Amino acid sequence: MRRTNDIWETTFGYLTLVLLCSILLGYFFSSLAFGIWFAFSIIWIVKTKHFNIRKSITPFLCFSLFSFVSVIWSVDKPQTMHGIGRQIPLFLFAISGMFLPKISYIEARKIFNRFSIFICCLALVLVIQAVFRYFKYEFEGFLYYHELVSPLELNAIYVSYLVSFCFLYTLQDNQGKVILKTIKLLVLGFFLILLSSKMILTITVFTSAIMMFFRIKRNLHRLILLGFIFLTSVLILVFANPIKNRFVSEFNTSYKQVLNEKSFEKGRVYTGIEARLLQVRVFKEIMNSPKKYLLGVGLDASKKEIKRIHTRLNTPVRFHTYNFHNQYLQIFAELGIVGLLMLIISLMLALKRAFKIKYLLPFIIISISLFITESVIWRQRGILFFGTLYIILFTLDNQNESKEQPR
Repeated sequence: MRRTNDIWETTFGYLTLVLLCSILLGYFFSSLAFGIWFAFSIIWIVKTKHFNIRKSITPFLCFSLFSFVSVIWSVDKPQTMHGIGRQIPLFLFAISGMFLPKISYIEARKIFNRFSIFICCLALVLVIQAVFRYFKYEFEGFLYYHELVSPLELNAIYVSYLVSFCFLYTLQDNQGKVILKTIKLLVLGFFLILLSSKMILTITVFTSAIMMFFRIKRNLHRLILLGFIFLTSVLILVFANPIKNRFVSEFNTSYKQVLNEKSFEKGRVYTGIEARLLQVRVFKEIMNSPKKYLLGVGLDASKKEIKRIHTRLNTPVRFHTYNFHNQYLQIFAELGIVGLLMLIISLMLALKRAFKIKYLLPFIIISISLFITESVIWRQRGILFFGTLYIILFTLDNQNESKEQPR
């Protein structure tokens, strides 16, 4: 019986690894990988006859179901039906997570270590390719941000989300060879800097500093660590480079103008903060009744209103198709305070659980922070990555972890 369980768990581990890797390889491959993963999960549940409900995932399941039910009061039912199709994987993650048997710490560690190696290899390929393009066209933009991952038609922010998790996981992993761990950290750290996501870079630096500060026993070593982080930050911010420019540009934000201007001039350049403040303004105009505050306008039903308001404000055309770029605001607008409370409860339960499974704590911290600037689980890549790790967090055997992880 134990041999059978080991085979099933190992297979599940490989399928989970394939699913995580497929997120960076296109929608067809990720959809196929998720379909196989979910089918295997259901077979595993039936075979092991594990039908004990994992109550901690109930709010997450209710949140998914509520987004489907919103079609009843949606102001744009065709768009909501389209949104439901996109959100189905989140619902299926919750279903499988409710019943999956516990996964051992050893198996989870194999998944994350192999995924980190995959990300490192992909990073090296993309950086080398970017260097060749730079020398061919003499355009340094190929080395940073979205252009760096454009050969795979990826978004730098979502790639940063995955890279940051791998970096922080590797940083606190107590096992494995020191040389391999050091190489992984250097590659992941360098790649993360080139990706230049302001929010994720900031959260990763602060989380790394806090993690290492409490793990390092000697005060001298703590001072060296803090000095290294400070020096690196100063070098990035003092010397001219695209990363510095992305941070410095945010100081040009005109808060009052963005929130009060009746119509904007054509050709106006917007900072990242301004673009998101505009979405806050759009949110305030959409939410014009008690019913909308309670239940929202319906899943994905805010798109037409966003376009209408941006057209009136004379903002750039690309803004007309933007979502709220804030997961909390997105859910508040489309699912109301009811949907928002369900998400917050789900995140708080995950945070509580992550304090027991400490090496997944960075994942929750990054997710909660990134939700402020991106509608992560309104995009397929975000759904698959967040959903996979969220389910692993609750299905991991933390007692097993405490026995197997070195002290």
